[in-house]
Amino acid sequence: MHNAQVTVQKSENLPPAGTDLPTGVVPHHGSSTAEAVRAIVRRVAGREDELATRVVDRCREEIVDYRAGDKSLHLDATRVALDNVEVLLSNLEHGEAISPQQLEKTRMGAARRVHQCIPLVSFLRAMRLWGEVAWETLRAAARDDSPEELEAALEIAGRVMRHVDAASTAGALAYLHEAQGLSSLGQVLRRDLLEALLGGERETNAARRRAQTLGIRLAENHVVLVIRQQEVPSGGGGVPALATRSGVLQAVETARTYLRSPHGTVLVGVRETEVIALYPVEDATEIHTVRVDADSLARALGPSRLSVGMSGWQPGLAAVALSYAEAKEAAQIAAAGGITGRAVTLDEVLVDHIARYTPYAGRVLDDTLHPLIRYDSLHGTSLVQTISAYIDSGFNLTRSSEVLHVHPNTVMYRLRRVGELSGRDPHDPDDLLILFLALKLAQLNPPP
Repeated sequence: MHNAQVTVQKSENLPPAGTDLPTGVVPHHGSSTAEAVRAIVRRVAGREDELATRVVDRCREEIVDYRAGDKSLHLDATRVALDNVEVLLSNLEHGEAISPQQLEKTRMGAARRVHQCIPLVSFLRAMRLWGEVAWETLRAAARDDSPEELEAALEIAGRVMRHVDAASTAGALAYLHEAQGLSSLGQVLRRDLLEALLGGERETNAARRRAQTLGIRLAENHVVLVIRQQEVPSGGGGVPALATRSGVLQAVETARTYLRSPHGTVLVGVRETEVIALYPVEDATEIHTVRVDADSLARALGPSRLSVGMSGWQPGLAAVALSYAEAKEAAQIAAAGGITGRAVTLDEVLVDHIARYTPYAGRVLDDTLHPLIRYDSLHGTSLVQTISAYIDSGFNLTRSSEVLHVHPNTVMYRLRRVGELSGRDPHDPDDLLILFLALKLAQLNPPP
């Protein structure tokens, strides 16, 4: 295998982008240029398969390793090229930047090149050839007698460049990750099988075939667990556990030690900065057993600042994708909140989940919590602390007063003041829910 460090290069045959921009940023252009971009894209639409085939033909002509490859390599390379073409055209059409999620098939393809004995330099050369074919095709579709389309072609050139850079970088990382041995070790699930399992309905049959080839028995139902690193405080020192190969392997080994299913082997894989475990179960009644194991795992991983998210019950192999999404979101919220020592399910942090994605966060905070914060600041009171303690104590005045070290009547007075300033009555369930949401939003969006 090739272990030399490789620098991702930009294609010399592509014209330079107009300006240097951070990764993923799309420059602002006038509506006429945007419309011209869409016009060019529409002329190419419908030719995606042709472009992908041309890319692979160029690879076979110019790259020895691709020319020597078998039919399965060429088919796989065509699928990856086609996916990139479709992503590029869609993003150009809608004026969107390429996202990490859109690069997943490229990552998977790059990891497979390791097992297909394709050197990383050849994979990167193939990505540059993809960019050349994409640019040549789109440039040919632009009308030379249209100033708007000539300007649009320059924007497209920059977008193609950024796509090639992003895909090459993501692919290189996935390739090196695979080549360094994480997925070739016996205790770590191979990346291609993991991705097939997370692919949902479309990839179920592929997952079964891959598992059979590898001698792995897949259960019909799984609960998914995701291990995620918490953010290291600025100036805190130390290297995050999942940022090193040894740290990842330690997390994998810990997961295999604490997660023991009576219905088969718990499959443990690695995906970017996550460790993922697929815990076989027979039915929904076994969720409690999984939870006990997951809590034990979380306690063991706590000193390494690792959080554990756990999915609920979803029957069928195709449901692994949905379970993964649940566990991933729960793990992200747990990691952001510094929760360790126990596994976290999405149901437990559902309000946090809603708060993360509501487009009305600013309005909710301005209407409810910000007046309380200003009042506390001006008058030296503790209204925010009081409503928080009231909610945390299960809406119990006595327990709230004990936490705050004040008389219950003081808590009552403060709650009335909260209602007057925020317009939300803490004794009304609907209003109390809005106050609770505001507190969650404040935790997720702390002031700079």
